[in-house]
Amino acid sequence: MKEDLYVYDTLCMIFRDGRWGDRALASVREDSRAFVTNAVYGILSKNVTLEYIISSIAQKRPKNQISILLKMGLYYIDYMDSLPNYAAVDRIVECASRVGKGDVKGFINAVLRKYIDKGITYPKDKAENISVRTSTPLWLVKKYIEQYGIEQCERFLGVPKFTKQHIRPNLRLWNKDDLYSRLDSMNVDYVKSNNGCFISWSKQLYGLFDQGLITIQSPTSMMCCESSDVKDGMRVLDMCSAPGGKAVYLSELADITVKCCDNRQHRVDLIASYAERMKSSGIECVLSDATVFHVEYGAFDRVMCDVPCSGFGVAMSKPDIYLRRQESDISSLAAVQSRILRNAAKYVNCGGRIIYSTCTTLREENEDIVDGFIKDNNHFNLVSQRNFLPDGKGVDGFYIAVIERKA
Repeated sequence: MKEDLYVYDTLCMIFRDGRWGDRALASVREDSRAFVTNAVYGILSKNVTLEYIISSIAQKRPKNQISILLKMGLYYIDYMDSLPNYAAVDRIVECASRVGKGDVKGFINAVLRKYIDKGITYPKDKAENISVRTSTPLWLVKKYIEQYGIEQCERFLGVPKFTKQHIRPNLRLWNKDDLYSRLDSMNVDYVKSNNGCFISWSKQLYGLFDQGLITIQSPTSMMCCESSDVKDGMRVLDMCSAPGGKAVYLSELADITVKCCDNRQHRVDLIASYAERMKSSGIECVLSDATVFHVEYGAFDRVMCDVPCSGFGVAMSKPDIYLRRQESDISSLAAVQSRILRNAAKYVNCGGRIIYSTCTTLREENEDIVDGFIKDNNHFNLVSQRNFLPDGKGVDGFYIAVIERKA
């Protein structure tokens, strides 16, 4: 089937060429996109598990393209209930022929049928078992066990994937009760949240989105803004602002001015576009490196530091993060995070606050960064910190710390 060829080509771009999933999927035809997107992200989310199955059955690890075909077949067998096992095998064997791998059809057929007949044995070692069953890199599981304990690690890594998106109303134009009434009139199913609702995105919502009446923003991102406690008249610096969601929401919570910074022009343009769509005011967008101090910016009452991070807190919705991030990345990321936080301190008024946040679940990027900063800067104190773990109900892994400069 043509969809199988699209899945294969997209996975080749991801595994072989190092492309991110969303970019690799951009070229897929509209009439096949739903199937291909679900299959590709499904395979990425189960990649560690699929790698283990292949290594358990095949005596020698296959080359990359053959491995991709096997992963497709194993995923079809285990996770596509509408497709009988024999049909899954036949489709992958046919796909192998059509992509020029007809010489390994027998091997692919044998591996898939052996898995159907005999299955595999999961590792007895607890960390390895969690890694395979939750499809999480082993090195990361070991870190989580060290930081959270086995039970909590197993619990949050094992939560079901949450597929709905969180939307909120543009507070300049209406409120959440107005939004609920509009969704009711449109016969759109939703689940209420504190500041918006969870929905399954559909074309019905594009009109509201394009008019700036709604936007997509996670509950934890909104809580990060709310923890800043902005008041009318304040100046706010958003140091790593793109795509602009936090800055725009802050500008709706109070009558403030926000200077939004990012270090790449296309990302600065994203912020400006976001603000324009949401009819925001008081937002200035500038090209600026968050590690470099600009004395001409002046002082601010609030400084937002949503720093670059490993992103493991949102890996459930962006599973290719596990492919791109290595254990060796954490120390280099932590160094950048620390530099940004220390630079942020130069911008804060006395009595002002820094809001430091990440969408990761590793202590090295969260508590350790903030603790080190407080230890070295006795004119700041930690007001609060919250560490969110994925709950399978719409909350991502996220960290928020509020740091105040003493008056």
